[in-house]
Amino acid sequence: MNESTIGKDWNEQDAARQTILNRARTCAALTRPWILPPIGQTETNKMPETFTSLPGRGIANLEGRLLMALYPVGTPFFQLKPAATMRYSRNVDPAQIQAFASALSLYELLAMAKLESADMGSAENRRRSGFRSRKRQALTQILITGDCLEQLTNDYRIRVFRRDQYVTMRDSSQEVVSHIIKEKIDPLSLPQNVIMDSEIKEEDLEKDISKRMIEMYTRCQWQPLTKTWVIEQEINKKIIVTSEEPVSPFFATPYELAPGENYGRGFVETNLGDIRSLNELHERLLDFAGLASKFVPCIDYNSQVRASDLAKPSGQVIEARVMAGQVQDIAFLSVNKAGDFNVVLQTAAQKRQDLATAMLMEGESTPRGDRVTAFQVQRIASELEGALGGVYAPIADAQQVPLVERLMWQMTKDRLLPPMPPGSVEIEALTGLAALSRENDKQKLLQLVATMGQFGPQGINRINIGVLFDTLLRQSGIYEAGLIKTDEQLSAEASAAAQQQTEALAQQQMIKTSGNVMENTLSNPNQQQPQQAANQ
Repeated sequence: MNESTIGKDWNEQDAARQTILNRARTCAALTRPWILPPIGQTETNKMPETFTSLPGRGIANLEGRLLMALYPVGTPFFQLKPAATMRYSRNVDPAQIQAFASALSLYELLAMAKLESADMGSAENRRRSGFRSRKRQALTQILITGDCLEQLTNDYRIRVFRRDQYVTMRDSSQEVVSHIIKEKIDPLSLPQNVIMDSEIKEEDLEKDISKRMIEMYTRCQWQPLTKTWVIEQEINKKIIVTSEEPVSPFFATPYELAPGENYGRGFVETNLGDIRSLNELHERLLDFAGLASKFVPCIDYNSQVRASDLAKPSGQVIEARVMAGQVQDIAFLSVNKAGDFNVVLQTAAQKRQDLATAMLMEGESTPRGDRVTAFQVQRIASELEGALGGVYAPIADAQQVPLVERLMWQMTKDRLLPPMPPGSVEIEALTGLAALSRENDKQKLLQLVATMGQFGPQGINRINIGVLFDTLLRQSGIYEAGLIKTDEQLSAEASAAAQQQTEALAQQQMIKTSGNVMENTLSNPNQQQPQQAANQ
C-alpha cells in the first residue's frame, strides 16, 4: 500500500496557522483557559489565572442564551417546507401540497427525536452527554476561539473538535475546501482488517492503553468535478478508509470570518481590548486593596516604645511618651493614594459595564439607584435582546443548515425517511425570535379567519376548514397519533350520520303513517261493518 501524505499536509497547515492559534489561546487564557490550553499543557501544569471572573461568567451567559435561541427544547430548530416552485405553482394540486407539508412536519419531529436520542440508551456509549451538551461545547469554542469543527457520526452523535485538533482550507469565496483532523485512538477499537492494513505491530497492541494510543488523520476534501466530498483516514501513513459522499459529515462554524482567512475570529477577540483592560485594572485594584489592608505599626527612632511592647497582651502597661492623651512617636503605615485609587476604580467600573452590555448580562448593565425608572430598565433589556441577534446571526447559518442537510441525507440513506425528489424541500433555520415564527404565523392565520368572519357566511364559506386545521396543526409543532381525524374518518362519520338520519326519517314516516291509519279507524268505525259483512 502506497504511503499517504495527509499527515504531511497537516503539519504544513498547522505550522502556517500558529499565529492565529496563539491569539485564540490568549482569548482562552482571559476567559476559560482549558478551552484551548497552552502548547504542551498537561493535567499537572498550572493553568493561566485571571484577576476577574466577569468574562467567564459572560461567556456562560451567552452560551445559555445561544443554546436556547438556536436549539430550543421541545421545538425543532429548523423547518422543512415544500420548495417555492411547488408552493406557488398553479399546476400542482393544493391538496398534494398540503399533504406534502404535513408529511414534512412529521419528518422534522422524527429528525429531532433521532438527534436527541442518539447518545442515550446505548451500551457502547461511555458518556451520556446528549445533543445539547455537545452543542454547548461547540458554542463555547466558537465564542472564545472563533472557530469550531463538528462531525455528525454514522450513529447520529455530535463530535466536537478543539481548535488545535483540525486544520481548514477555504477558497477566496470563503467556502470550505478541506478539513484535516488529528486525533488519538485506541488501535484495539479498529476492525481487524484495518489493523492489518495500517501495519500496526502486534507487540504495540499488547501495551498499556496509555502507551498503545496512535495518531489517526482524517481528511474531508471537496471534489469540484464530481461535486462530492472524499473522506480518507490515515494511520502509519497508510490509507485505511476511503468514502465519497454528496453531503459532508463535517461542518465548521466561524464566528466572524475575515476575507482571505481560513479561520474565524471569536466574540472574545472582538472584545479583547475591554477584557484585557478589565483584567489588568482588577490586578491594580487588588494591589491597592492589598496595600490599604496592611496593618503595619511604625515607631520613631527616638520613641520610648519598643517593638516588643506592641506584641504584649492586652491589659499590660508599657512606657511611652504621652501628650494630651495620645501616644507620641508611633503611627501606622497608610497609602495616601485615594485619588489614584478612585480613578482606577471608576475606569474598571466603566469597562465592567461595557463588557456586561456586550455579554447581555442585564444584572450587571442595569443602572442602580433610587431614580432608576422602569423605562430605563425596559430600554436596556430591549438593547440587549437586539444585541443577541448580532451574536447568533453569524453562528446560525453555519451551525444549523449544514447539520440538517447531513441529518436528512443520512436518515434517507438509512431508510429512516423516504427519499424525496431533489429540490423539492427547503430548509429554513429557526433562531431566536424567528423560532417563534410558527406561533406568529398561527396568530396571523387566526386573525385572518376572524377578519373573514366579519364578512358573514360569504367570508367563512371561502375558507377550506380541512386545510385550515392541517395548517394550524403543523404550526403548533405537535403530533399525537389519532388526535386529528383523517379525511377517510370524516367521510365515514358523515356517511354513518347520513345513514342514521335516513333511518330516523324512515321511522318517523312509519310512525306518522301508522298514526294516520289508527286515527281513521277510530274516527269512522261504521265503515268497517259493511266490509266485515261482505267478508262473511
